[in-house]
Amino acid sequence: MKVIGAILCSAATMGICFAAAGTASATGVHCDSDAERDVTIVAGHTACRAVATGTGHARALSLDGIGYASASTGAVAVALGASGGTGASEGAAGLPVAIGLGPGALAHTSLNETGRIGVTIALNGSRAQVVSADRAPVCLGTAAFAWDSRSGGACLASPVGLWHAAAVALP
Repeated sequence: MKVIGAILCSAATMGICFAAAGTASATGVHCDSDAERDVTIVAGHTACRAVATGTGHARALSLDGIGYASASTGAVAVALGASGGTGASEGAAGLPVAIGLGPGALAHTSLNETGRIGVTIALNGSRAQVVSADRAPVCLGTAAFAWDSRSGGACLASPVGLWHAAAVALP
């Protein structure tokens, strides 16, 4: 597990470095929403949207990408899209986090259970997804990570292959 953690940290660091190097002149937008608000900002090729209903809190950030966060019933949804990537998080409960970095990257997290955390990270054309409806995390491409705290299921896609951690069957 430490090896996977080291690989993930290295991939995330490299992705952030590439995104930071490519965003010196990037357009950045930040959307925050709570208390029944829907905030959308579009600036050229950059966009974010944060929607909150009930007691939800949604935060979306975009740097030349698309960030979308939707939260209700006490969820805290966080999304980041940068350098052509898309991060989309939505939750009726829990903490969904989605980070898409690089051209064509798509990270999607959707949760509906209290106390649950889901994290997806996709880099450069890869895909990562966590959906709480009894599905295993999905990773496609050469640089993706997905993890679901409730089941323990995880996956990691890298240039050398695809790794899956089996989810634990829960009642």
